[in-house]
Amino acid sequence: MKSFTHKNIRVEFESTGGIESCYILPDFKVAFDTGKCPDALIDIPVVFLSHGHLDHASGISYYFSQRSLRKLNPGTIYVPKSVQKPLSKITRLWQDIEEFDYKCDVAGIEVGDKIEIKKDLHVMSVRANHRVSAFGYVILKTTKKLKKQYLHLSGRQIARLKEHEDIFEIVEIPIFAYSGDSTIEIIRENELMRNAAVLFMECTYIDEKRNVERARKWGHTHLDEIISEANLFKNEKVVLVHLSRRYSPRYMQSVLNRRLTEEQKKRFVYVD
Repeated sequence: MKSFTHKNIRVEFESTGGIESCYILPDFKVAFDTGKCPDALIDIPVVFLSHGHLDHASGISYYFSQRSLRKLNPGTIYVPKSVQKPLSKITRLWQDIEEFDYKCDVAGIEVGDKIEIKKDLHVMSVRANHRVSAFGYVILKTTKKLKKQYLHLSGRQIARLKEHEDIFEIVEIPIFAYSGDSTIEIIRENELMRNAAVLFMECTYIDEKRNVERARKWGHTHLDEIISEANLFKNEKVVLVHLSRRYSPRYMQSVLNRRLTEEQKKRFVYVD
């Protein structure tokens, strides 16, 4: 698997357009998409599915089967509500084929739903723009922040005030985002995606042989769009993923080296 780390965010992943997509954040015990279910995914208790295409979702039944065989708790896969029933039916059929009942929880969610994964962490679904019903996801960290009107106070004054006044507000900070498969609209329309510390952004096509029009027709994003709207991305790091298998990693790196500015190269990266 590939590996990426930025500050306290570590991601282990498989990512080739049309072949396999699975992104695991082991320190948060959460993952996005199952791909074919790499072994590292089986220990992750919570998975969020972006959509039902096989390169993103084919490992669902294997995930549940392996967790049952290893006597782990069932695990939960959150999926767009529109595919909950067919995916549940698939897992039921595989249990019939294996003649083995494995515990599973395929939970349907809607756009804007927030699921708690830790006391101060939630995952929120956002609408993606793909050929089928699809979501992107943002991990939000909840924290307390001093209200604006008290920012000028000294530490001693704040200590006195907080004993009898509510001087803090609860804020949600986007620390990680995953676009899933989507056109560039997922960035244009979602401030949280644009502001997440780390964004895993699909970039399926990267040259004129598969142009922007073709990318949009199939519900994907082209590198041309990312570069032309680079000012939208406020992320500390943007990891370009879901590269079409027609491109080699070496070719991808050469295109990025040629087309990105030196400043952009510090933030927009491709992991070989």
